[in-house]
Amino acid sequence: MENFTDLKIGRRGFLAAAAAGTAALAAPAFIRDARAASEITIITWETYHEDAWIAEWSKATGVKVNVVRAGSNDEIFAQTQSGAIQADVLYFESGSIPRFKEAGLIVPIDASKLPNAVNITPDLKYQERNTVDGDLYGVPYSWGTQPLMFNADVVTEGTDSWAALWDEKHAGKVNLFDDAYITFPMIALQAGVADPFNLSDEDFARCAQVLAALRPQVRTIARGFNDAEAIYAAGDAVIGYCNNVSIVFNLQGKGMNFKYTFPKEGTPTWIDNAVLTPHGDRPEVYQFLNDNLTLEWQSRFISLSLNNGVLTDEGARQGGVKDDILAKTNIIDQNQPSFWEKMVVFKAPESVDRRVQMWNDFKAGTL
Repeated sequence: MENFTDLKIGRRGFLAAAAAGTAALAAPAFIRDARAASEITIITWETYHEDAWIAEWSKATGVKVNVVRAGSNDEIFAQTQSGAIQADVLYFESGSIPRFKEAGLIVPIDASKLPNAVNITPDLKYQERNTVDGDLYGVPYSWGTQPLMFNADVVTEGTDSWAALWDEKHAGKVNLFDDAYITFPMIALQAGVADPFNLSDEDFARCAQVLAALRPQVRTIARGFNDAEAIYAAGDAVIGYCNNVSIVFNLQGKGMNFKYTFPKEGTPTWIDNAVLTPHGDRPEVYQFLNDNLTLEWQSRFISLSLNNGVLTDEGARQGGVKDDILAKTNIIDQNQPSFWEKMVVFKAPESVDRRVQMWNDFKAGTL
């Protein structure tokens, strides 16, 4: 049995092939006088803020933007807490907001200064999910699901449940991402835990049993999106926990019959937000965030990366997203009547450290 303890992951890698051949969208127009020289520093993810988009915005506004691309929430936290990077804006998911707030790393955001926030799909309920102690701390930039993915030519039954990952027919052919934070909620759901983000000692014991039973099923753990795609394409995995549905569509583009489903136990779902640090409470920063929420900016982001962005399908089409692109996202999925009832949106967990330790024990085979 392999030891996975040395593997690392960037939570969102760039799947360039996912959008290959996509027609270029018209660039968003930033019609305003260039303001005095200023700088903004952001810590974001790959595909979220491409260099060409940033250069275009800086040319139009006179504000330089320094882009730092992170590989995990923990990396963003460490870089910010240590002071290694003096960022103005951080991009991370809703469940991590309390952790950053408690460390004094972020400040409330004033949504009234972001008129383009009206373009955000109301289904994200960000005012509710991103409010802590009465203050709003984040405005969404993108969201995504982490469903069950599988090769439909090989896996022909049981795909309505996470239990399929434990089916002995798929021994050695199950793939996971090496990220305790994103994987643990799925494990907790399969363990039958009532709240996958608030585990008791008994719940942790159940999760340990479920993880131990999964260990023989897993031969490879993906170190990134491209790595996961290569593992499935080579036939080294036929079923797994999908970190981004773009992987499925990339494999379909290679002629492989991969699909994804939302299991009945619930599907972990993340919402990434723009969050301000104390350095970022400035007019030019709000200008940048507001321009990031135009239909044009968001539609280009969706079309070139296959991320969901924050638009409704109507807003995306108005911004220029083609139907064939929409079909490769969850933007249309959310129109299903019971879609959000099946989603389990990330919240702050009871103990990140305890989850990471159990995950490391799983990888080492010592559970």
